[in-house]
Amino acid sequence: MRNFVRRNSLHMRTSLIALFACAAFLVAAVTALDPSCVAPNNTIPVWTAAPVFVSSVPNGKLYQAGTGNDTFNVLHLYGTPYQQGYAQGQLLSSTIKGLTNDLVAFIEQEAEQAASWLPVWLIDAVVANGAPFLLELTFNATKPFAPQRYLEEMQGIADGAGVDVKDVQNYNMFPEMTKAACTIVGATGSATSNGKISHLRGLDFTPTCPIASFPQVTIYHDSTPGPVLANVGWTGMVGVLTGLSNTSIGIGEKVWINHPKDIESTYGEPWMFILRDALASANMTQALSRIQNANRTCAIHVGVGDSTTNTFNGLTIAAKAYDVYNWQSLNWTGHPIIQDVFYWDKHVQPSHNPCLGEYLQEFWGNIDAEKLALNIAAPFGTGDMHCVTFDYSTGIAFIANARKPSVTAGTLPAYYRQFTRLDLNALWNLAQ
Repeated sequence: MRNFVRRNSLHMRTSLIALFACAAFLVAAVTALDPSCVAPNNTIPVWTAAPVFVSSVPNGKLYQAGTGNDTFNVLHLYGTPYQQGYAQGQLLSSTIKGLTNDLVAFIEQEAEQAASWLPVWLIDAVVANGAPFLLELTFNATKPFAPQRYLEEMQGIADGAGVDVKDVQNYNMFPEMTKAACTIVGATGSATSNGKISHLRGLDFTPTCPIASFPQVTIYHDSTPGPVLANVGWTGMVGVLTGLSNTSIGIGEKVWINHPKDIESTYGEPWMFILRDALASANMTQALSRIQNANRTCAIHVGVGDSTTNTFNGLTIAAKAYDVYNWQSLNWTGHPIIQDVFYWDKHVQPSHNPCLGEYLQEFWGNIDAEKLALNIAAPFGTGDMHCVTFDYSTGIAFIANARKPSVTAGTLPAYYRQFTRLDLNALWNLAQ
């Protein structure tokens, strides 16, 4: 089996379908809907208190947001990429020391049980060689294409936490070897209550994954001039799958199932790094250019919004694919066109599930970030791992995460847990 893996490393990485695909969906009313689409809203009051200070080190400040069993880190990082990584390692060393081991154990247990999110060939490879071998194989294939800043940041995390840098690198390759079902929604103009962009990204991935214990919003305040980023993810993960910048570029991702054969590549920049590159753009034109010109790998869908032009686009990308859509040009059978609303539901595209389209039509003209969070994600049942909505014009985010593995109280999926309202403008402007 080991020889098989080595001979077929290209096919391995080519088959690695993006982890953490983004899932976004809109609010569902309980009238005039297909009966299969009617489900409860999330009625838990939103937590609105500001994050509470925990501790600081040079180039880093750690806060805690939320309450009870639904807390998450808000981590501010300053300085160079290495300094940012080192500060995170120092502040969260006890967490980082166990991340890779916990994740490796989870992957190997899932492989033993033939989990549906793992391809059959990958299950065999994990059983024969172990998860660390495949994670390191992926890192070695992508390292020549990874921007130096991310390599430096991962080295800083390792040094600050006192762990082997290979553990941090392997942990960051997990998104490259998994798949998830997700939704992307970007509504603007006549569809929203304020005419500006409301964006929903729901991540549907196994909520019992151990990283669910360590949700985190990382705010990057770089030492060089440029956008300040809000990266909604998990401790120690430097790439982006959900985020918004203070230049009001927003981004999120979704897996691309049933894509054409032979359009992926083993060698290139990890997709989460590409999305972070795009998130740091000044406008939509630059964001799309960065994605188009990147050395792409996996086949994924991406949603990108820009408040300066009040536009939202969907992309289908891979090593040998790059297509851009808006709400008018995505004209698929079973996918109703809704004015000023771009959307992909959590199912395989093109989807014939009626629910997301009906929810969007029901709330058309009054869509906002809070409704997306409370009245759409839950009824539609998307955002198992995390459910995030953004109001681009105000910088307000609503964030919910899956129940932590150490907790037994309350529902498991994020969309039925308590949302926390974050004022990202306040976070972006927090001085060192």
